[in-house]
Amino acid sequence: MSAQGAPSPDTAMQSEQRGAVVTAFVANVLVAAAKAGAFLLTGSSALLAEALHSLADSVNEILLLVGARRSIRPADRRHPFGHARYRYVYAFIVSLTVFWIGGVLAVIEGVSHLTSREALVDPRWAFVVLGIGAVLDGWSLRTTIRAGRSAKGTRSWRELLRVTKAPELIVVFLEDLGALIGIGIAFIGVSLTTVTGDGAWDAIASIGIGILLMAIGLLVNRETQSLLIGEAASPEMVTAIRDAIAGTPGIEGVVELRTIHVGPDDLVVAAAFLVNPGSDATGIAQAIVEAKARVQRATPFRTVIFLEPRLKG
Repeated sequence: MSAQGAPSPDTAMQSEQRGAVVTAFVANVLVAAAKAGAFLLTGSSALLAEALHSLADSVNEILLLVGARRSIRPADRRHPFGHARYRYVYAFIVSLTVFWIGGVLAVIEGVSHLTSREALVDPRWAFVVLGIGAVLDGWSLRTTIRAGRSAKGTRSWRELLRVTKAPELIVVFLEDLGALIGIGIAFIGVSLTTVTGDGAWDAIASIGIGILLMAIGLLVNRETQSLLIGEAASPEMVTAIRDAIAGTPGIEGVVELRTIHVGPDDLVVAAAFLVNPGSDATGIAQAIVEAKARVQRATPFRTVIFLEPRLKG
């Protein structure tokens, strides 16, 4: 027997996450333009790598917004559970963009520059732009942290990135954090090149930024692959669902329970529960209705529920 409910998702949280993506996009466009200009003025390989980094991040924000837009399409005959997984698909594409556009191209540029070891032209521009980039990327990271605060709760950020079903939070947080680390690497490379006059340090910084981006791309790829395959609800949510069903009058226990997220805000619950052999059809039907209502109250998601009664004994 089955039932379906559709409680409203946390729209405030969705709005905050979308705001974090838009903020990151604005910051990355401004920073990419500034870094590209500084590269033309200084010839810094590290700044070119950082410009590619910010460009890739800007493209990624567009992809995330497109994925979010497509995910709100209503369910249809071919997609009875809706289109929410578009958010996972586009986040997976983002991981490839970070790896190839941001990471691989930066490494190639660094290796190429390493052979020539060209000195920088007026590195002051590089320091100014890196400072501006640090401010803008810090602003974006602050917005992301504020957007993820309600989802984070008492977890660490590392734990949150592993359990969250919102791919935008994973991508934007890692992008912003990586942007600040990349700026630090570029600053060190430009500083050493300025002091020593050896362009190799600038090239090494470019390679370091590329390796950083490739690592971020692989991490995002791993997390989004897991979401695409289909992750269960968090252990805390599974426990809450089990308790909601088991605590329903007329239900003697839960023998099977499976959950799967078909989107960040869409959850499918399938469970088998025990009833006394003497229970009649009306009593079982009433227990199912009550169990559905309890599960819907226990979860903040749009929830599709399948319940199967089994005789105890």
